[in-house]
Amino acid sequence: MKVAYLGKMQLSDIDLSFLHEAQRQADIVYILEVNPRFTQGPAFNITHVYPKSGVFKAVDVYPEFQKLQGFVDLERCYVLNTSGRLWALKALWTNFLLLLFLIRQKFDVVHIVWPLNLYELVLYFLRKKMVLTVHDPAPHSGLNTRIVRLRRWLAFHLVPQFIILNSAQRQEFLDAYRLSPRRVADSRISSYTYLRTVTPDDSSVPGQGSYILFAGKISPYKGLDYLLPAMEQVHQQCPDCRLIVAGGGKYHFDISRYQKLDYIDIRNRFIPDSEMVALMRHAAFVVCPYTDATQSGVIMSSFAFDRPVIATRVGGLPEMVQHQRYGWIVKEKDAGELAAAIISLWRHPETVRSYARAIHEEYDTGAFSWRKIAEDIITLYKSRL
Repeated sequence: MKVAYLGKMQLSDIDLSFLHEAQRQADIVYILEVNPRFTQGPAFNITHVYPKSGVFKAVDVYPEFQKLQGFVDLERCYVLNTSGRLWALKALWTNFLLLLFLIRQKFDVVHIVWPLNLYELVLYFLRKKMVLTVHDPAPHSGLNTRIVRLRRWLAFHLVPQFIILNSAQRQEFLDAYRLSPRRVADSRISSYTYLRTVTPDDSSVPGQGSYILFAGKISPYKGLDYLLPAMEQVHQQCPDCRLIVAGGGKYHFDISRYQKLDYIDIRNRFIPDSEMVALMRHAAFVVCPYTDATQSGVIMSSFAFDRPVIATRVGGLPEMVQHQRYGWIVKEKDAGELAAAIISLWRHPETVRSYARAIHEEYDTGAFSWRKIAEDIITLYKSRL
């Protein structure tokens, strides 16, 4: 059995963590899309796009892959590269080249991780071999555009087999797209172990355990407009508790008052892996106050370093952060309840340590580990033959 795993830059954290284990169990070739739009992601910061378009062995054109030596099999890592201006039009051609590559290499399964873009539609020629991981059973608020709906409709009507990553939204997904339950396999994501390959930049850390962390790209659904007011309440009772907001993006509310507070450190920029890993490793715990969500890469990044999480009761987050086992679950859009949870965990470090031990035991080697997830997905691949 030969599998082509078509990765996305924005999902490189989960892709690489999965492949680290899955490539040990099966013949899986990783093919990552790179173009002028997609050069930065959780695992990569590509500064110059290779000037030729086509399918290339990754290490031959991007030295950024060398850091993964020993973590994934670089001999089975490729890039689908599109360069230059008008790249979206050129991508029609490069995806045709990818189709030829997949046919010539005689792949048995083609695993895609996102509904195909319009310039990728030619790949549906191989739709009968496809498996699609559904990261978002429903689009995030603010991202439900006409093009997104079209891409999703095509994917969910053409692809024969899906993997869903949280059971909480399974029935909603089946009903929304009128899918047979046999076409949807249950799975989950585990901790983003690829982050352990990154050398941390400890100079970016103010002090071990002296802060809590909000991490990731700024978007309206991330709930910062509830976390920042909550921190004002936290500060009244826990003046030694600091918050670091690490991630770039455009704020949808006025943050000027919070920028003036010395216990809130807002780093509104791209955060390199070395800095993010250092911040994760040394945070007391992580806060994900999302107003809607499916699952969260930030949570799995935190779990890679055994950092407990406070998250909200939306989407699959309660499934990931089991209440009072790996952290706390609170009501969404409630600054008061969020503040109370932060205060409680800040005042009880022994509770935080017990959550950290549970995360390590179950996500590293237990039922939620990548080893178990890879075994189940490879069984699914074999059932498609």
